[in-house]
Amino acid sequence: MRRKRKPRMIFYVPFWILIVGMFIGLMAIQFSRYEDYRLQLDRLSAELNAEEQVAADLRQQQAFYGSDAHIERLARELLNYVRHDEIIFRNIAE
Repeated sequence: MRRKRKPRMIFYVPFWILIVGMFIGLMAIQFSRYEDYRLQLDRLSAELNAEEQVAADLRQQQAFYGSDAHIERLARELLNYVRHDEIIFRNIAE
């Protein structure tokens, strides 16, 4: 009769320690990458909010420059136009 060999535990322990060590190492690398991506996402989100504010300001300016109020302001400032029902006061000391 042959005797069955029992597997020796001494061979399995280093193998499992190696596997667990590799797993922990890979998790540490992934966590580091996650932190880098999270910081990049925060930076890009702040940049996006700033650009959206600039775009909103530009849309507001575009609406104003196309309005009658802007044209009237330019005519008053650059061409010294007044409305027919306005009274003009001038400083005679100048």
